[in-house]
Parts: sequence; structure tokens; C-alpha cells
Amino acid sequence: MLIQKNDVVQFNESHKWCGCFGIVTKVTEIDNDTLYMIGVPIPQQGIAYIRVLDSENALEYIGRAVLTDSEGEE
Repeated sequence: MLIQKNDVVQFNESHKWCGCFGIVTKVTEIDNDTLYMIGVPIPQQGIAYIRVLDSENALEYIGRAVLTDSEGEE
């Protein structure tokens, strides 16, 4: 399944953020690969933005986020 903007994902055991959930905030095609920007909420601190290449196989698709921040919508 192709991961898209506003999808909920979980980092798997091949990534240092293993077990964390996040929301895909940006998807960019680069050099025969896909770069995902994942927003991971950090309680009482804000949001950490993690970049992950599709070729790293570090993400598991969970579902589609119902409520998302509309800021930056294209």
C-alpha cells in the first residue's frame, strides 16, 4: 500500500523511533525513492518531525487520520 499524506504510521524495529506512532505530513518523490515527513506528537513538548525514506522499510501503515491540522494544505 502506498502511504499518503495524513496517513497514520508506526515506526517498526528497523528505526530508532520503534513503536512510535505519527502522521504523514509530507510526501516527496526523490531519485527513485519516496521521502516521508512524519509528525510525531511529543507530550508537553510539541511535535517532532522525522524524515524517512521508503527504501528504509521503517514504517507500518496503520490507517487514515480523521482529524488533522489543515495548516499548509495545498
